[in-house]
Amino acid sequence: MMKIDNWEDLIVLAKEQGLTPKEAWERIEKTNLKFLNRKSSAEKELKKGTRVQRLMFPKNNEENILLAKNVPSLDVSGDFYNFKYLEDKIFFTLGDVSGKGVDAGLIMARVTSLFEILVEEKKSLIEIVSLINDNLYNLRSGKFLTGIFAVYDKKSKNLEFINAGHSESIISENKKITEHVSGKIPPLGVQPINFDLNSVLNNISLKDKIFYIYSDGLSESKDFEGNKIEAEGIIDLLNKNKDHNIATQLENIFIEISAFGALQNMSNEEQSIIKDDLTILAING
Repeated sequence: MMKIDNWEDLIVLAKEQGLTPKEAWERIEKTNLKFLNRKSSAEKELKKGTRVQRLMFPKNNEENILLAKNVPSLDVSGDFYNFKYLEDKIFFTLGDVSGKGVDAGLIMARVTSLFEILVEEKKSLIEIVSLINDNLYNLRSGKFLTGIFAVYDKKSKNLEFINAGHSESIISENKKITEHVSGKIPPLGVQPINFDLNSVLNNISLKDKIFYIYSDGLSESKDFEGNKIEAEGIIDLLNKNKDHNIATQLENIFIEISAFGALQNMSNEEQSIIKDDLTILAING
């Protein structure tokens, strides 16, 4: 967008272009109008894309076995989650594509769509992770993702999951909430997988437990003193809300995180209250 700070600048510009000051001003006004119209059109298209992306997040089901929540820092989110019921099993994933904005959102859409297709084709968890990694690696986009890919058996209450360079999970058992340390593989899309994924397949019983996974936007949020809350801060927030049902727990966590951000940005209204995409998912065994 063109700006003229004073009348002298306009006269100089007019002479350079062989125009009168009035003609130069009219040309500037016309150029600025085109810019604003294009900007408005781009913003409308971005909002359309945002609405489409929001539709890609599955709705929480009535069983209340699995609940998830996402709030993007920008209009388009690089965080993702998805879940798919297949007979007595629930396949689910939560991840974070590197970067933010539209390009990260496009990778997110690709991964969640591929995840659904592979589950419907009855691929194993190991096959799903391997095929998604190959797809991203061969794309050569420079993007990668960290994530947790899991399958929960509703009958046996057994959970299997693979952690691809992602934050550790959190487990609540009898309202005692602790971090669960698991084996990991590198983020997906970085390199081919040339080792047996069975060696890093985590297997735990979720009987009478709640399993939480989240994106790093949550753990890197800052408290009222400006310090990152880390996993310990998320555990503290869960402890504060452990007597509530899962839906209320997740809602209250996001309210408090937003309050942290609002306080930090009171001096700058144009800054986003939420610095990174925030996503959390809980499955109740």
